[in-house]
Amino acid sequence: MSPIRWLRVSYWAGAIADGSAAVVMLVPEMGAAVYGMEDFEPGPEYRYAMRLGASLMLGWTVLLLWADRKPLERRGVLPITVFVIAGLAWAGGYAVSAGLIAAPNMVPTWVLQGVLTVLFLYSYFKSGGEAAEAALPEGQIPLADAAAEFLAQKRFAVVGVSRSSEAAANFIFKRLKETGREVYAINPNAETVEGERCYPSLSSLPEAPDAVVVATHPDQAMDVARQCRSARVGYVWFHRAIDRGSFTPEAAALCADYGAAVIPGGCPMMHLEPVDVPHRCMHAVLDGLGKLPRGIEA
Repeated sequence: MSPIRWLRVSYWAGAIADGSAAVVMLVPEMGAAVYGMEDFEPGPEYRYAMRLGASLMLGWTVLLLWADRKPLERRGVLPITVFVIAGLAWAGGYAVSAGLIAAPNMVPTWVLQGVLTVLFLYSYFKSGGEAAEAALPEGQIPLADAAAEFLAQKRFAVVGVSRSSEAAANFIFKRLKETGREVYAINPNAETVEGERCYPSLSSLPEAPDAVVVATHPDQAMDVARQCRSARVGYVWFHRAIDRGSFTPEAAALCADYGAAVIPGGCPMMHLEPVDVPHRCMHAVLDGLGKLPRGIEA
C-alpha cells in the first residue's frame, strides 16, 4: 500500500474513532453500557464534562478529515494526535484506578488506542520520503535518488583514507570493496591502506574515477575539488555527519560549476545495501536533526 494510502487510512480510522467517542460522551447511557457501569446515574456535572469532551472529539474528527484533503502536506496532524491518544489512555487509567470502570472493560479501548498510535506513527514515518520529495524545489532530486545514482557508477576513489582503520574514509573504502565495486584509496602520506595500494592523488590513478568520496579535513576539500575538476569526475560526495565533515561551500561550488553532481553531506554507507543497523540509526537521527541535505541539484 502506498504511503499516501496509509495516511488516508490513518485519517479515517482516527476520525471514526473520535466520532464514535463523541457519541458515547453525548449519550451517557451508551457509555455506561460500553464500559459495564451498573446503576450509573449521570449528574449534571458529568454531563457537562462529557459535553466538553465530545466537543473536542468532534473537533478532532473534523481536523482529521481536513488533513485527509491534503494527505502529505497535513501529515503533521498524526504525531500531534498521538499525544491526544496518550491523554485519553491516561484518563482511562485514572477511571480504572478510581474504581469507576473495571480494568477488563477498559482493555478494548486501550488496545484500540495502541493500534491507532502504531498506525499513525507508521503512516507518518513511511510517508516522510514522499513528503520531502514533494517539498523539493524544482530542479532538485531527493538525497536517496542522488545516492543511488552515485553508487551506480563503475569506478570510485575515496580521498582521506588513513593508516588508522578507525577513520570514516576507511570504513567507506572497505564497504565499497565488499560490495564488489572498483575503488581506489587516496592518501599522499601512505603507500598501502587496508592491505591495498594507496595513491597520492587522483591524477596518479591508472584510470580516472567516475565518482569520488571526499572524507578529508575541510581544509583539504578545495584541493580535492581541484583534482576532481582536472580529472573531470562526474560525481563528488563530501562526507559529512553531525560535524562539519569534509564539506566546504567553496569546494562544493567548484565541483558543481564544472558540471559534477555534488552530494554535500551524509555518508554513502547510509545507502549501501544492505545498510547496517548503526548507519540506519545514524540516518534517522541526522535526518531528524536536519543534518542531511533534503534535495540535490539534478
